[in-house]
Amino acid sequence: MEKMELLTEVRRDRRRGELRRARKAGRVPAVAYGESGSEALYVDGVELRSVLRRIAGGAAIVTLTIEGKGRSAVLAEVQRDPIDDSIIHVDFHEVSMKKKMHAHIPVSLAGAEECVGVKADGGVLEFLTHVLEIRCLPNDLPSGYVLDVSQLQVGQIVHVRDLKPIDGVEFLGSPDLVIAICAAPKTQAEESTPNVAGGEVAPEAVPAKEPKEKGKA
Repeated sequence: MEKMELLTEVRRDRRRGELRRARKAGRVPAVAYGESGSEALYVDGVELRSVLRRIAGGAAIVTLTIEGKGRSAVLAEVQRDPIDDSIIHVDFHEVSMKKKMHAHIPVSLAGAEECVGVKADGGVLEFLTHVLEIRCLPNDLPSGYVLDVSQLQVGQIVHVRDLKPIDGVEFLGSPDLVIAICAAPKTQAEESTPNVAGGEVAPEAVPAKEPKEKGKA
């Protein structure tokens, strides 16, 4: 897990005029929420954008330096201006490095272009679940999960229960949640055959064998 740091300034004047002046000066209003309450802050806009580029949509622990003391937190929300897409506010949630935390991490596919079921049998690769809910200690937080689908064959599906374990990480939610499926190509007959509910007949699917991982998640 990559560690990042943001220097902050305590925001004591919360008037709108002061907020506008701060934004013009390149400072972004922020709030850090924790068990002891919330802290209104400013963070430097350039440093914040650098952190966001490094996180790149994944999960990460950010150390907020507040009046000389470091506090571990996760980035919870980024608010942007709808016109120019500039960052106007950010929220952080403080975490204890000794307590397990809930988090959401992105799923990405590896080997999609080499998928056996697509290349050899004309199947259709469907990516259905893009985010996983997990529980772990902050030091075990992965930035994301990479699922190798290169060996997926037509009719095979990957559920949460099929995912390769990550040390110290517990996958939450239903183990039957479908991550990806290699669906059979539809023939003209299948496309024109309705089911009892008036829809199309879905191709039969079978569980996939445990996929091999390329690199670490």
